[in-house]
This record gives sequence, structure tokens and C-alpha cells, in this order.
Amino acid sequence: MDIDNSPVMSAFLAIIPVYVIIACGWFARRARWLEQEHEAPIMKLAIDLFYPCLILSSMLGNDMLRSPAFTMQAVGIGFGGIILGIAIAWGVAKIIGLNVGTGLRTFGLAAGVQNYSFFVIPIIAVLYPMAGNPMMGILMTHNTGCELAIWTIGLILMAGGVKAVHPKVFLRGPLIAIVLAITLVWTGLDRYVATDTVMTTLKMLGACAVPLMVFIFGNIMFDVWSKVKWNVKVLVAGCATRLVFIPPFFLLAAWLLPIDIELKRIIIIQSAIPSAIISTLLAKQFGGHSDMAIQITLSTTIVSFITLPLWLALGDMWIVPLQ
Repeated sequence: MDIDNSPVMSAFLAIIPVYVIIACGWFARRARWLEQEHEAPIMKLAIDLFYPCLILSSMLGNDMLRSPAFTMQAVGIGFGGIILGIAIAWGVAKIIGLNVGTGLRTFGLAAGVQNYSFFVIPIIAVLYPMAGNPMMGILMTHNTGCELAIWTIGLILMAGGVKAVHPKVFLRGPLIAIVLAITLVWTGLDRYVATDTVMTTLKMLGACAVPLMVFIFGNIMFDVWSKVKWNVKVLVAGCATRLVFIPPFFLLAAWLLPIDIELKRIIIIQSAIPSAIISTLLAKQFGGHSDMAIQITLSTTIVSFITLPLWLALGDMWIVPLQ
């Protein structure tokens, strides 16, 4: 494999801007250019406007998503991947002596759930830059399953009961955009809706989503860095779970499952991704151990700079080429 032109090197280079934007967010908070009270409206714009536009621009006109069977397969893989990760993390948490009340549920969610969206989007964009490539739309469809898993199983797990799952959790901009896009694609109406003007507007707005969310993550990292009581056992176990134990199961699934090569590529990329910040938000909201969640998120984000290209290289060589 030509290292200079390999998809693994391309993916590695793709994540460097992510870390740079995180660092910019860190610096902006440190310099007090962006205060905590400014975050909420910016995040609302990113999640409920810019991200749905990115979803719509990626899915409308995507011919691979015209098959309901393929679409549901992508959703199922996203849902199953989250459940698999949580199950493995739950087992590790029990092994290191965590129980309900001491961080078992928080560890299960924090170490088990990867940053399936905002960390993956730049990699997909770099690996598959050609106009009309279906991979971004497939990712968004896959992420529907991830969202469903988080806001059902994940929420039940963290809150400790089914009653925590309120129908309002599904009235979120990204999920609404995905349902709308799938409906338009399945019915063929997207051919009339997705005009050049509409698609250009959606792409311009959607391009704002990832930088804003990653930037805000840098703000949050600065806020918690000096406040967290670091626990070496949690750091080591969290990094080992997310970046060492879980990836082989994802790669094994990509190898064994009789699915399209595009979905195999999505699974390979998802296998190497660090923990998602959603676990911290849920822990804060439902009385979990938010310190533990943020430690795992921070540490896996940093360590993944080394591990991510290694897992991608294995998937590229042994399962399917990433390009």
C-alpha cells in the first residue's frame, strides 16, 4: 500500500483539522471570546438548523437510499453498533468493580458510544469528495440508528427506567430531517425538491454544522479540564474499552455481515472513533457521573489521534479497501 496516497493517511489527515478546531475552541474559551452563556444559542443553531441542512443535502438525490431494504439495513447497523459498544463497555465496567451508583451506567454509555457523527463526517468528506458520492448520505442514514439507540436504550440505561423516554426526544432537528429525506427519496419527490438552488443553499448551511459543534466541544473541554478529579483506573479502562476492545468486534462484523461494501466501510470507520460527548450531557441531566463521562471522552479523543489510523489500516488491508 502506497502510504502517501493511502486512504488511511487521507483519513488521518482528515482528523487533524478536527483537533485544530477543538484547540481553537479551547483557546477561545480561555481568552473569553466565547462565554458559557453564548453556547446554548450556537448549539441550537448547529443541531436544529445547520446539521439538518447537512443531512438533507447528503441524502436528497442519493440513489442508494431509494431501496427501503438498504436504508433499513443501514439504520439497523447503526442501532446494533451502539448496543454492541454499550454491552462491551458494561462488561468492562463490571470487571473493574463499578456498580449502579458508582458509575456502571455512565461508563457503559461513555465508553460504549462512539462520536458517530461529527468526528466521522470530516473523514467521509475527505475520503469520498466526489460530487454525487453516496457515502455521506449512507452515513446519515446509519446515524439514524445510532440516534434511535441513544434516545431509547441509552436514555433508559442512564435514567434507570422506561418512563424517561418521552416522545418529545424524537422531535429533534436531525431526526426530523432524516425522516423527511427518506420519505422524499423513497417516494421520488426529491427529484422535484432538490433543485440546484435548494441544494446549494442546503450545502452552504450544512457546511457550518461540523466546525461549530467541534468548536463548542473545545469550549467544553476547557471548562472541565481543571475541574475534573482524574481517575487513572477510569482513564485506562475507558481508553482500552473504546479504542482497543470494541474496534475488533466492529471489524469482525464488517467482515462477516453479508452487506454492501459501502456499509462495511462505514463500520470500519466507526470502529476507530473516540467517545461521544452525548454521554456527558445525559449523565448531567439524569444524575450520572458526568466527571467520569467527560474523562473518558477527553482521554479517548486525545489517544485516538494515534489509534484511529491503526484501526483504519487494519480494516483497509484485511476487510475492504476504504477507497
